[in-house]
Amino acid sequence: MARLKSTLILLFATLTLHAQMITGRILDDSSQAASFAVVKLISAADSSLVKATIASESGWYAFTELKPGTYYLQASTVGMKSTSGPLITISHGQNWESEPLMLLPLQQTFEAVIVKARKPAVEQFVDKAVLNISSDQTAQSKTAYELLQQAPGVMIDPNDQIRMGGKQGVNVFIDGKPTHLSPADLANFLRGTPAANIDNIELISNPSSRFDAQGGAGIINIRLRRNKNAGLNGNISGSYGQSAHHRANLALDLTYRSKSLNVYGNVSASDNDQITKVLLDRNANSLQFLQRGYDTDATRALVYKTGIDYTLNPKQTISLNVSGNTAYNRFGTHTNTRLVNKEGNQDSSIVNHVFNPNHHNRIYVVMNYRYADTLGLELNVGADLTRFSNVSPSLIASEYFNADRMPLFTRQVRFDANTGIRIGTIQADLVKEWKSRHLKLETGFKHTDVATDNALLAFNGAEMQPDVNRTNRFTYREIVSAAYASLNHMAGKWAMQAGLRAERTISRGRSMDLLGSMISRPDTAYLNLFPTGFVQYQASENVQLGMTYGRRIGRPNYQDLNPFIYQVDPYTSQRGNPFLQPAYTDNAALSYTYKWATNVKLSYGHTEGFSTDVFRQQELTAYRTVANAGTVNALSLSASSPFQVAKWWNIYVYAGATWNRFRGRFSEAETFNQKAFALEGYMQHSFTISKSWSAQVSGFGNAPTTQTVYRIGKLAALNLSLEKKVLKNKGKLSFHIDDLFNTMRWRQSADFGYQQFSINRKWESRRATLRFAYRFGRSDSEAARGRRADAEGSRIKTKDNL
Repeated sequence: MARLKSTLILLFATLTLHAQMITGRILDDSSQAASFAVVKLISAADSSLVKATIASESGWYAFTELKPGTYYLQASTVGMKSTSGPLITISHGQNWESEPLMLLPLQQTFEAVIVKARKPAVEQFVDKAVLNISSDQTAQSKTAYELLQQAPGVMIDPNDQIRMGGKQGVNVFIDGKPTHLSPADLANFLRGTPAANIDNIELISNPSSRFDAQGGAGIINIRLRRNKNAGLNGNISGSYGQSAHHRANLALDLTYRSKSLNVYGNVSASDNDQITKVLLDRNANSLQFLQRGYDTDATRALVYKTGIDYTLNPKQTISLNVSGNTAYNRFGTHTNTRLVNKEGNQDSSIVNHVFNPNHHNRIYVVMNYRYADTLGLELNVGADLTRFSNVSPSLIASEYFNADRMPLFTRQVRFDANTGIRIGTIQADLVKEWKSRHLKLETGFKHTDVATDNALLAFNGAEMQPDVNRTNRFTYREIVSAAYASLNHMAGKWAMQAGLRAERTISRGRSMDLLGSMISRPDTAYLNLFPTGFVQYQASENVQLGMTYGRRIGRPNYQDLNPFIYQVDPYTSQRGNPFLQPAYTDNAALSYTYKWATNVKLSYGHTEGFSTDVFRQQELTAYRTVANAGTVNALSLSASSPFQVAKWWNIYVYAGATWNRFRGRFSEAETFNQKAFALEGYMQHSFTISKSWSAQVSGFGNAPTTQTVYRIGKLAALNLSLEKKVLKNKGKLSFHIDDLFNTMRWRQSADFGYQQFSINRKWESRRATLRFAYRFGRSDSEAARGRRADAEGSRIKTKDNL
C-alpha cells in the first residue's frame, strides 16, 4: 500500500511539475459537504477575481494552471454566509491543499434580534429541482399528495398515476428509499402525510447510476424532517382547515444531539374529510350512460419516524431508523346512472352505493454503517426491511329502475381485498476520491427481494355466497440484483461523470381462483445495462453549461400484473394484465445556468413499450386494464429563475413546454399516431412586510393537452398565505387559502374506437386553514456557536445527497 501511494504521488508530481494548483473542500455548519458551492480565487494584491468554479457534489474544488503568487479563497452558497480563507502563497511548481472552508447559516445578530435567511421555496440544481417545503408558506396546510399535484412539471391523474416532465413512469422515494407501492396505495400514503412532516421534495429527472434504474421519467424523493441543532430541540404544530368539510393535523418533532449521539423522532396525526363530485358520460351499443354522483373520502392517519445515530469515532457512524404510517380511509361512491337510447329517451336507471373502507399499515426499518476518512474514502453498508399491508373490504349495493322510475330489483356484491408486501434490501456503496487528481470513483451493489400476496374474496346474492369465478389469489415475487460504477473527473473548467449500472431481474407471478384455474405470468429473467453521462462546462464566472444522458426502465407495478376482476359498479370493472412488459426510456438534456439561479433546459426522451390505461367494452359493461401500447417521443423546454424586485419582494418563476408524439396500438383495429403539446407554469411571490409579518402568493397552471388518445383539460390554482411570528420569534401563526378561485378539477375525454367517454371530477380544493407552530430548545445561533467550538462533535453524518 505504501509503495502504491508513493508511486501515485511520484506520478502526480511528474504530471504537475510545471503547473501550480490549489485544491480543497467546502463544508457546511455540520461538517457535511456543501454540494455545488461557489468557490472564488481572489488575488491578494488587488482583490481581483482570478478564477471561479463550482464545488462537486462532495464539496471538492480545484484551481489549476495558476501563476505563482499570493491568493485567498471565498466560498458561498444559497442560504449560507460567505466565508474567506487565509492567504495562500504558492511558488513555481508548488501545489497547495487548503484546509476545509466551513459555511455557516446566514444570520446577523443585533442584540436579541436574529434575522436569518430562508432557503428559496424552489431551488434549481444541476441534476435536480428541490422544493423546500418549510420555506413555502402556502404549502404548510397541504398533504404530500397535494404538494405533488402542484409541483412544477408534475401531474397526477384520477387513477393516481404520476407524470413528470410530460412522461409517465415516476419512481417515488421516501428518504432515499423506493416505496414499492401501487399507485392507489402510494396515493393513500401521500394523502396521509402532512406537509409539516416534510423537509423537502427532490425532483430528479435524470438520476445517476447510484440510483435504481426504475422510473422512466425519473425520481421524486420526499425527505422527512430532521432537526440538526445541538442539544434537545423540538417543534410542535397544529392546523385546522375548512372547506365543505374539515381537515386537521397535529405534529410533534423532537431531537437530541450531543457530541457522539443523535436521537430523533417525529409523529403526526391527521383527520381529513372531503367530497368529490363526479360526472361521467359513456357511449356503448347505441346506449348512453349518464352517471352523476359523488365520492366520499375520510382519512385518519398516523405518520411516525424515529432513529438513532451513534458516532463511534470521527470516521465511523452507525444508524438505526424506524418509520411508518397507519391510516384508515372511509371511501364511498354514490351515483345515479341513467341509460338513454339513441332517440334520447330513458331506458332504465341504476342507483349505486359503494362502501369501501380500507386500513393500511407500513413499517420500514433501516440499519446503516458509515466510514469516512479525510483522505477521500467513504463506505456505506446498509440493510432495510419494509412491510406493507392493506385490508380493503368493499360492498356494492345497486337498485335497478325501469324507464318510469319503478323499482325492478336490488343486487349486492361484496369484495374483501387483502394485500401484503415484504421488501428486503441489502446494499453497499463505496466512494474513493483522489483529491489532487480531481478524480472520484463511486461503486456499489444492491440486492432487493420483493414478495407480494394479494387475496380477493368475492361474494354475491342475498346470502353472500362465494363467487368462485371472481375470488382470486395473486402472488408475485421480484428479485433485482444490481451493481454500478461511476467515475467523476474535474479538469479546469470541465466536470465529467460517466456511469454504468447493471440490473438483473427475476420475476414470477401466479393467479388462482377457487376452481383451481391458474393464470401464470411467464417467469422472466433479464439483464439490462443502464449507462449515464454528465458533462458540465464553466463558460465564465456566471455561466454554466451542462449535458446529461441516462437510460431508465419502467417495470409494471405489482397490482397492474394481477388479472383478477375488481367490480367498481354493475357496469364498470378493472383488472390487471399479467403479460405486461417493462418499458425502456432514453433521456438526454442540455442545460444553461446563469449566476447559479436562472436555469434553461432542453430535454428529449424516447420510450419503447410504454404502458397506459385502456378501456374495453363488452356489450353494456366496460372495464379498465393496462397494456403496452407503443412508443413515445417527448421534446421539452423549461426555464426557471428567481427574481428580486425589491428587498421585501422575491419572485420565483417556472415555465415548461413539451411536444409529445404517441405511436402504437391498443388492438389490431385500434392504432394511433397522436401529436400533442403541453404547457405548464408555476409562480411564487414572497413578501416581507415587516420583521414579524410575511406573505406569499403562489399559483400554477397546466394547459389542456393529450395523452395518447385521451384529452385532458386545463388545471390551475392560486394560493395565498399570511404569517405572523410570535412568542419571541419561536412561534408562527399563519392563515392560508388554497385554490382561491376554486378552479381545481379534472376533465378527461376520449373519442377513439370503442373508447367514447368524458369524465369531470371536482373535489374540495378551496380551503381556508389556520396553522400554529412553535419551536423550542437551543436556537440556531447557539447551535452554530457550539458547532464552531467543537466541530468534531457535530460530525454525525446523514446522507443528504443520494
